[in-house]
This record gives sequence, structure tokens and C-alpha cells, in this order.
Amino acid sequence: MRKSLSVCLLSLLVPLLAGAQVPLLGGQLTGGLESDFALYRDGGYGSNNYLKLDYVQGRFSAGVQVEWYPTPMLGYDPGLKGFGVPGKYIALTEELFSLTLGDFYEQFGMGLILRSWEDRNLGWNNSIGGARATFRTRSDSFSFKVLYGFPRKYLWYSDTQVAGAGATVRLGGFSLEGSVADYITDGRHGIRWSLMPAWSKGGFAVKAEYARRPGGNAQLVEMNYASRGFSSSLTLRRLDGMGDPLGMDYLPALCQEQTYMLASLNPYTTFTAGEIGGAADVFYRYMTWRFHVNGSMIYALPKALRNYDVYRMCYRDINIDVETRWNSRFKTVAFVSIQEQSPSRGDRLATDAQNVFVLDALYRWSGKYSLRAQVQYLYSQELTRDWMAALLEFGLAPHWNLHVSDMYNHGDTKEHYYEAGVSYSRSAFKLAVSYGHQRAGYICSGGVCRWQPEYTGGMVRLNYAF
Repeated sequence: MRKSLSVCLLSLLVPLLAGAQVPLLGGQLTGGLESDFALYRDGGYGSNNYLKLDYVQGRFSAGVQVEWYPTPMLGYDPGLKGFGVPGKYIALTEELFSLTLGDFYEQFGMGLILRSWEDRNLGWNNSIGGARATFRTRSDSFSFKVLYGFPRKYLWYSDTQVAGAGATVRLGGFSLEGSVADYITDGRHGIRWSLMPAWSKGGFAVKAEYARRPGGNAQLVEMNYASRGFSSSLTLRRLDGMGDPLGMDYLPALCQEQTYMLASLNPYTTFTAGEIGGAADVFYRYMTWRFHVNGSMIYALPKALRNYDVYRMCYRDINIDVETRWNSRFKTVAFVSIQEQSPSRGDRLATDAQNVFVLDALYRWSGKYSLRAQVQYLYSQELTRDWMAALLEFGLAPHWNLHVSDMYNHGDTKEHYYEAGVSYSRSAFKLAVSYGHQRAGYICSGGVCRWQPEYTGGMVRLNYAF
């Protein structure tokens, strides 16, 4: 506990010291500090802390990321416990080429064979420690990159080596990218490759990717169209045996990532053993009205099922929201989500269905004061049956925000999941304090999810950037 309290004090002190060091040796120092501390009602605690510093002087740059987990917060991998410097790099960036030594992030194509990235909300960071070089022609009609290193594991590196290369050719609105990555574990090679053509003209764009790995393959197509007041997108994807224990592939769920409390109670996670499906979005704006319709349909491949040899439904939904700005002060959003999911990924007949209804209103009665109110209802005859939820959020610009919310399961458990909190922000500094009873479930970001166990307790979050 003493160590965690020390981190909180350090979180308050370091930004003040760092802010005075921004101009440094003729270059520029930037960075940020994030410290999350949770105190649970059962007497336990968790603390996640990150300090990132980046220095740039002309063509040269360098940086470090320090992380400390005295005890990782609930829902984060216990293997993170401890102190480390898992991010450090030096880089030279010229007009036509660059060289990076240390830890870096990279993506080939749309991420089907390689994507390294960070999301602290998920407790996810699979950076690569090693070397990377890039090159491009002056006209940018051709570019090339090559890398070698070790994927991150907890606060150090895994034993697996990754070597990869990618090249892109561009001709007008057309481009073609080819990539190959070799994952070497205990002397065994696992070569993956992908091809991604893309074309765009005016408001229309389309790109596709075919990827192959030992024992698996994937196909992905994205189409987008945009014009004044209207936009649409269609995504089609097929996955067959693409699960990766290293997590170096990026396979987010196709369906819409929900932000309302009840709509996000039972999110769908990608069935990497074998699924095929699609998702579509349509946006339309007319005067002060904005309409959005989204839908997805995902089926399990027959070869991924034990009890069936035909395509079986894993998940489907349709979401409709209508936003109306009645005047300069008052705005409402009406939202409906109809969801159906197979808990067995199509291996049994039973499915879980739920319908969610939300009314969200925001009123500003001056440039300083605002009030947001939400009422939500979930109707279901499966799982824990019916829910209701409400949220009140009061804003006192430009610094203060207060909120209180409650989800109540009146269909089965009769349990409340409540939260109250206050936040203060000034420039790049933000401090948030909250207390509540959190339901067990998935926390999702960018279509990727982690499991969060149930708990009751308080949370302090501090962020500072300079």
C-alpha cells in the first residue's frame, strides 16, 4: 500500500517538474503521465502507472516508457506486476528513409498478419523490441519497410522472434501492399503473408486483404462512400483458424462497439476458429437531424463446429440512432439496439436475444453549465432478463464534471450497479475520482475486449501531458 501511495504522490510531482523541462538541449521534450489507483471494499488495491517521455531534435528522436504495477488492477494480467522500462527507442528520420532501434509499433496491411499497438484501457501492449528501417521514393510511388525483433511479454520480451518486410506500390488512386512476417519459436518458423490492393476515387474507396498463416487464412473487404450529408460503409470478412497466442494479429469484432451501458452488457468477441460475416453503416444528415443505421451478421464456419456441418449464426444486430439538435442549447439522441447472440458460437440451437432502448438528452443553459440525462431499458427473456439504467452528468465548464449512474437488474438478480464521480481538468491535466459497484463483464475498446471481474470500490485516475 505504501508503494502505491508513493506512486500517487509521484504522479502529482513529476508533471510539475517535467513541465519546466520542455525545452531541452536545443530540442523538444514531450511526454505524459498516467496513474490509476483503485481501492476495493474488500481491502485490496490495484495501481497501474505509466510515464512516457519523447525527445526530438531535428532528425533525431528518442524516448522511454516507464511502467509500474505494484499490484495490477482487477481485470489486468497479474503477470504485469512489478517495475520496468518496456519502451525505449532511438530513431533517425530523413526525408526518404528512417531507422529505429529499440521498441516500436508497426502494422502490415489491415493487421491480419501483424499489428503491434497499445491500449492501456485494455492492459494491452505488444510492441516489438529490435530494429526497423523504412524507405520511400521521392514521389512516394514506392515504399519499403523491414523489421526484426522480439514481441513484448509483460514488462520484458517473449522468446519468439519476428522478422518481417512489406512493400507498397502506388499509381494514382490505386495501391498494392504486400507483406510477409516470420514468427520463429524454438527454431520453428511460422511464415505469414498478405496482399492488400486499395483504390479510391472521389468519395468512393475500397480495399481488400488476403492473409495466410500456418493452418489458417483470412479475407477482408472494406468499402466506403461519402458525399455531402451522406456516408456509408460495408465490411465483409472471413476468418479460418486465425487465432494467435502471441496476439500479434488484429481481429476486432465486426459488430458496432456499443457505448451505452445496457447495450454493451453482452458484447460479441471474434470467433477466431472460423467465422464469416459482414457489417454495414449508413449516416445521413439533414439540417439539424442526424440518422445512423448499423447492422451486422456473423456466422460460424461449418468446420469450426462440432455438432453441425452447416453455417450457424453466432451474432446479429441492428442499431438505429437519431440525433436531433432542437436549438443551440438542447440536443437529444434516441437509440434502439436489437441483438441476438449464440453463447455456443452456433454449436447449439439456443440463442440469447435482447432489445435496448435509450433516450439521451443534453441541455446547455449557458456557456458554463450543462446537464446530460439518460434513461435506458433492456428487455430480454434470456440471461438475467430485464434491466433499467439512468445517468445524470453535470458540467461546470471549463474545469468540473460530476456524474452519477445506476444499472438495476429487476428481471433476475435485483442488484444495483452504481457509480458516482467527479473530475477536474485544466489544460493538459485531468484528475478523476469515482466510487461504485461494477458488474462483471467485458470492457471493449476498438472492438477488442478484456474481462473485468465484479468489484466495489473507489478509483482515482490522473493524466497529465506536456
